[in-house]
Amino acid sequence: MDLRFLRELTDKPGPFATVYLDASHDTDDAARALALRWAEARASLAEQGADAATLDALAAAVDAAPPAVGRAGRVLVARGGEVVLDRTLPEPPQRPTCRWGPLPDLLPVLVEQPEPVTAVVVRVDETGGEVFVAGPDAGPDRVEDVQGSEYLVHKVRGGGWSHLAMQERVEESWRRNTAEVAERVDRHVSATGASVLVVAGEPRSRSRLVDALGERSASIAVQVDHSGGATGDDLAAAVAEAVQDVVTAHRRALLERYEQAAGRPDGLAVQGIRDVLAALRAEAVDTLLLDAGATRDTTVWISDAPAQVAEAAEDLRATGSEPTGEVAVDAALLRAAAGTGAGFVAIGGGRTGLVGHPLEDGVGALLRYPLPTGA
Repeated sequence: MDLRFLRELTDKPGPFATVYLDASHDTDDAARALALRWAEARASLAEQGADAATLDALAAAVDAAPPAVGRAGRVLVARGGEVVLDRTLPEPPQRPTCRWGPLPDLLPVLVEQPEPVTAVVVRVDETGGEVFVAGPDAGPDRVEDVQGSEYLVHKVRGGGWSHLAMQERVEESWRRNTAEVAERVDRHVSATGASVLVVAGEPRSRSRLVDALGERSASIAVQVDHSGGATGDDLAAAVAEAVQDVVTAHRRALLERYEQAAGRPDGLAVQGIRDVLAALRAEAVDTLLLDAGATRDTTVWISDAPAQVAEAAEDLRATGSEPTGEVAVDAALLRAAAGTGAGFVAIGGGRTGLVGHPLEDGVGALLRYPLPTGA
């Protein structure tokens, strides 16, 4: 999972209030039950030291949200009288919690929420194409309708040189129209930083478009059987399935990389809190692996710099950093990973695990480069 979307949270100064609520609306008294759950959470946050402005901001957000459909969860993060994260979860939290502390409590939402992926979608035919962008929380929404400049697109049956020449003109029209669509698609892929490009339409048009794409777009292209005659819901379902396939394949590849690296002496995989913290301080972590169930009760020390985190306050001082607080290790690890551009994979909790390489302390990391001895 790309954690860059967390930077707006992790770069802000604390303290933070984090609330996970059961927001289900599947009974006659659902609204009253939610109000009671929020009242309990507010009282707990107040006891932990949350300020009135932050509590009022959370209360306003809870009151303003439309009722969920069926079972649902809700996570809210606020600081300084401002709500900085408000998301609906597909299921209620197993244990509704609220926490006031130096860092937001983000691990549960990362485990429960689908990975945020931006997809560019193109539906193409001989005359041009429709380009859509599907963001992490919405879509696909059409952003451009590309009409090719060449309109002679239908071949004519028959024989003779005149018919052959016309067929060649049709082929050239297809190529020109496809090139125009490919140029626009490449532009949207670059502008959005998309992780997947979904190509829909009839097979021949899809194949021509993929061949005309730039290297970056072609490398993330996935073809789906979908034409313009289907509904928007059908397209959204096809995009969601393609995105999930890409996420699953990426996750599997990362776990396989870790399993291979853990068995080699080149130092490109580490495990255990001490070694992973050292790798984060060196900004050497490519991907953080974390077992949500194994780390929740362990604490570490942090400083103002996200990467400067250690098991003991004196260890931070030894690096020239001043400790600013003791926090849950998962919160510190995620802040450090987001702040240094590392990715994240949750393991455990029913997810595919690591074959033959259980993680010490429930924490591991794939590295960008080996750490120097004694780091």
